[in-house]
Amino acid sequence: MGIHKTRQEKIVISISYILIVFCTTVQITLVQWEIGLLAFCLLPTAVLTTMVMSNFWKCVWIDSTVRTLSEVPSIQTVGWRYCPYSGCSGSVPTNSRHCHTCDTCVIQRDHHCHFTGGCIGKRNLPYFVVLATTLFGLSVLFNFTNLIYIVTHETPGTLLITIVAPIQIVWYVLGFVSVVHCMVSINISISLVALIGSSVLLYHEYNLIFYNKPYLTRSMPIESSGVVNISKMERIREVFGKRWYKFYLDPTHQTKYQKSTGATRVM
Repeated sequence: MGIHKTRQEKIVISISYILIVFCTTVQITLVQWEIGLLAFCLLPTAVLTTMVMSNFWKCVWIDSTVRTLSEVPSIQTVGWRYCPYSGCSGSVPTNSRHCHTCDTCVIQRDHHCHFTGGCIGKRNLPYFVVLATTLFGLSVLFNFTNLIYIVTHETPGTLLITIVAPIQIVWYVLGFVSVVHCMVSINISISLVALIGSSVLLYHEYNLIFYNKPYLTRSMPIESSGVVNISKMERIREVFGKRWYKFYLDPTHQTKYQKSTGATRVM
């Protein structure tokens, strides 16, 4: 059963993809070419952009809700609990939590993501973590090349105007700057916001995996203090699987849940 996305969610998803394509295009054709680093930056830009777009797409389409379960017991059994909310009103796994936005329980729910229009949980959490990681790497690369561009092309008097896109857009409308300069300024602003956002997101996700997610490792031994007694590498394997490194290297890699269910959302 698919989850239909609202019009607002479709717009947010579309804008996200447009911004990724826009920033990458501006970086390659205007910034990296202009500062003479295209030969060194083209490959990492292409790889990181592919990883970001691929994992974002998987986070959007892969369903972690209980709607994907093929067998749901009609009576209370071990490993299941009753969810009284109207979206469920039945048995759900004990390691699931109800999302009031999606109006259903999500298996090992992490959070509801408004950028993907759904919840991040068991089946798409690995892709979301890799998305945050590769987006951070792409933002660092873009801000590095943007910094070189600013140092070599801007003066202290025009610095503020260049890094603040709304001011640059007004300047373009008034005819004070070219469309190329305006596009570079928008790219710089978006890259700065992406770097800050991805940094916070990256810290948040890995901190939750390493320290504050005991329900992700329910099968693991728990100390008397309530802390899950496993190493950080074991926590990584619990979330990603034994071949965790493939998520960071192969944009087409799938989890066993995606392969077995093929669960997707309906746009």
